[in-house]
Amino acid sequence: MIVSNPFRPGSWTRAQIDHVSSGWWVLLVTGIVSILAGGIILLADWTVSDLVIFVGALLLFHGIFTMFSVPVDGAAWGWSVAFGLLEAGFGIAVWVWPGASLSVLAAFIGFYVLVSGIVTIAGAIGGRDVIPYWGLMLALGIVETLFSFWLLAEPGITLVAAVLAIGLWSLFYGVMQIVLAFELKSLPARSDAAAASLDDAAPLGTPWQASA
Repeated sequence: MIVSNPFRPGSWTRAQIDHVSSGWWVLLVTGIVSILAGGIILLADWTVSDLVIFVGALLLFHGIFTMFSVPVDGAAWGWSVAFGLLEAGFGIAVWVWPGASLSVLAAFIGFYVLVSGIVTIAGAIGGRDVIPYWGLMLALGIVETLFSFWLLAEPGITLVAAVLAIGLWSLFYGVMQIVLAFELKSLPARSDAAAASLDDAAPLGTPWQASA
């Protein structure tokens, strides 16, 4: 899950930029795992029970890594812990739900993706003044929300449709996470470049140049 605090106003300090950037590898790892999982889901020959176990394990893995991630808007780490526990809870619920079927799996995935999409959209809009990649987050959140509506509206989903939907979603989500990971990694360099261009454009005698 792309973690952010949708209620967080303000601007970033350089320390916050470095802190946010330091968590880029978590998004990279989860993105790679999502792509691999998506490929496995699409290529393997599944039974319903095996697919339920695999998807539950994937959600649990995502939840654990989310708990150790850095919110992409520099918010408090507690947001990552809260959303990571929620994500892991979805995975465990998929496992322990009695008589799990395709419709139950689709409902769990649908509600999980809906929560993730709403959080991502709210975080992107609320942090658009401080998150340079907020448009990418907004697009991801919209796609997730639309996908969740489709899953929740398919009570009679077939195994083939479930495999295609979950596999393609995992691939798409993984690609977006990797793109965001490298956006985070490049934040300090882009911040330095922006600061340098401001210094070059400023006339001599401005306060920050005088104090340099």
